[in-house]
Amino acid sequence: MAPLTVSEAGPPALHPQSTGPASWPPLCHGKWSRSRARCRAACEGDTVAVPKMALLQKTAWAAASALGLFTRLHTPFPTGRPVFMSQSSYKVSDSEWNLGRLNHIAIAVPDLEKASTFYKSVLGAEVSEVTPLPEHGVSVVFVNLGNTKLELLHPFGSNSPIAGFLQKNKAGGLHHICIEVDNINATLMDLRNKKIRSLTEEVKIGAHGKPVIFLHPKDCGGVLVELEQA
Repeated sequence: MAPLTVSEAGPPALHPQSTGPASWPPLCHGKWSRSRARCRAACEGDTVAVPKMALLQKTAWAAASALGLFTRLHTPFPTGRPVFMSQSSYKVSDSEWNLGRLNHIAIAVPDLEKASTFYKSVLGAEVSEVTPLPEHGVSVVFVNLGNTKLELLHPFGSNSPIAGFLQKNKAGGLHHICIEVDNINATLMDLRNKKIRSLTEEVKIGAHGKPVIFLHPKDCGGVLVELEQA
C-alpha cells in the first residue's frame, strides 16, 4: 500500500464530510485520498465502502481511548497519612507504678498427683516437683507453658486457705490470677487511695519468694487478683 501524503499546507485536517479526530487523513464518503485532485473527484459523487486503512485507524483510536480509561482507573489514589496501631500502654495514669505481664494462673485441685499427671503425661507440659509451702498452707506444682505458668494448689495443713475453696468447689477450679508490678509498695498505696481492698494489711512473700499482695475479689470483678513484685 502506497504511503499517504501530507499536503504542503501542513498536517491533514478533518474533511467537512468525514468523521473522526482531526489527526486523521482526509476522508471523503469513506474513501481515503492520496492527493487533492483525487479528493475532489471522490467528493463529486463517488461513494465507496470504508477501506481497511480507515477501519484500522478507527480501531486503533478506540483502543487507545480504552487504554487511557483503563490506565486512569488503575491509577492509585493518594493514600493520605498512614495510620499506625499503637501498642497497649500499661502505665497507670498519675501513679508511680506500672502493670506488667501475667505471671501465673492458680488452679486449686483436690488431687495434686492426678492433676500433675494430666498436664505432664496427657498434655506434655513441663511440670515441676511438689513444693510444700507451710507458711501459705498449700502444696504447689508449677506447670511451665513458656509465656506463663499454671500454679496447681492443694491444701497443706488444717488451716489452708485452699481447703474452704475446695469445699465449695469439689472438682477444683480457677483460684486466682497473678500479675506482675514494678513497685509493689507504691501499687498497694495507690490502690488503697482508690478504695481497692486487699486481703492483708501488709505485703507478704509469695510462693516464688517475691513480695505479693492479694486484692479482694469483690473489688476486682469477682476474681481474686494477686500482684507480685517483678
